Amino acid sequence: MSSPEQPGDGNPEATIGRFRAAVERLKDAASEPASGRPEAAQSAPEPSAAVPREIAAERFVLVDSAGNERARLALGANEMPSLALCDARGRVRAEIRLAANGAPSVVLYDGARRRRIEVALRPDGAAGLGLYDEAGEGRAELMVSPSGTPALSLFGANGRRVTRLPGKRDP
Repeated sequence: MSSPEQPGDGNPEATIGRFRAAVERLKDAASEPASGRPEAAQSAPEPSAAVPREIAAERFVLVDSAGNERARLALGANEMPSLALCDARGRVRAEIRLAANGAPSVVLYDGARRRRIEVALRPDGAAGLGLYDEAGEGRAELMVSPSGTPALSLFGANGRRVTRLPGKRDP
């Protein structure tokens, strides 16, 4: 006689089955009016022991009422996580991600999915802010080194640095 599948047992079919059952219970609870008041039917159901406390997957997708992807929590090709937020047309407009070295960044994109702003933290502790033009080319970079020294760099149309404050690099 086999024992029932438990969370974390490595069986994705059992996990998906528990997830689907929990979603159905939530749908059923949301469609039943509570106390005869329509607004009560819209409130979240009370937590119960039957609702799983953890759901494991490699990708989660949030869709709107028309089925359009609006957010995605997933692992990239390098097995690093990212959270992408999409506009009504499904274009990624903001992303929070980790690089392979564990460094976090937040990137904001324009409507054509060109990077326009990026905030990043390097593994050595340096923090930076990059501003990009409509072509996605870096135009300004503000950095604070691990020792606390700030630096501002401005770039021309050819991608070459036109100025840097302070003028000398942090050792």
